[in-house]
Amino acid sequence: MVRSHRLLILLLYVSLILSSNASATLNEYIVEPVTPDMDTGTPLDTVLINFWDLPPGAMLIALALSVSSFLGFPVELFFYIKLYMILGYRKISRNTVLTNETRNQIYSCIKENPGIIFNDLVRRSGINRGNVSYHINILKYTGKVNVLDSSGNPRYFENSGVYSKSEKLVLKYLRNDKDCRILKLLLEKPELTRNDIGDYIGLTPSTVSWRMKRLGDEEIIRIQKNGKNVRYEINPEIQQYLGKYLVNEQDKIP
Repeated sequence: MVRSHRLLILLLYVSLILSSNASATLNEYIVEPVTPDMDTGTPLDTVLINFWDLPPGAMLIALALSVSSFLGFPVELFFYIKLYMILGYRKISRNTVLTNETRNQIYSCIKENPGIIFNDLVRRSGINRGNVSYHINILKYTGKVNVLDSSGNPRYFENSGVYSKSEKLVLKYLRNDKDCRILKLLLEKPELTRNDIGDYIGLTPSTVSWRMKRLGDEEIIRIQKNGKNVRYEINPEIQQYLGKYLVNEQDKIP
């Protein structure tokens, strides 16, 4: 209904313009020579103006006139196109954002893979990087997805209140193979030392220390120090999320 009203307004506007042009064409004009007693004034010399000294509006008109003949495109149509864009533009909103098939595919991929990074999203969706970037920006703008910025490597989540901040952090680390194995290990065998974790996972002590510091800084694990001995365990508030995503027997550390 709204679209038909816009089209009607556009047609009426064009009809008015065409009718005014037609009436001007039908009017008669009488041209008479200048009589000797009429003062035509002193002719002025022509002053050349540089193109770059013109106002912006005049520049645009000059450019339109210069290219319209080559394009076979009457300058007057520029106005009609602009009018149609104003009357017929369909605003993207939260309710209409997923009507685009490509955008809906990207959103579904994010929904099915919470915490996915950009490169994985491109690979899983099969859509080129430029289109993925464009549609993600629209999904963020309309509030359909939100982003967990992770050291310059953003992770995307469905923005429906499903995921708490802690749960997003858990999903972030579970998507890294080594961090995921460490968390699985601590879930099955709490209070392990750095050397214990290194032996199970096959990592050097320095690598284990670096990874455990990251997990500790974001309160995924607790670090207990007793002299030179350091032991690690899962933060009790985080265990529920690990239990949610590591429910299969095959996910457990042997």
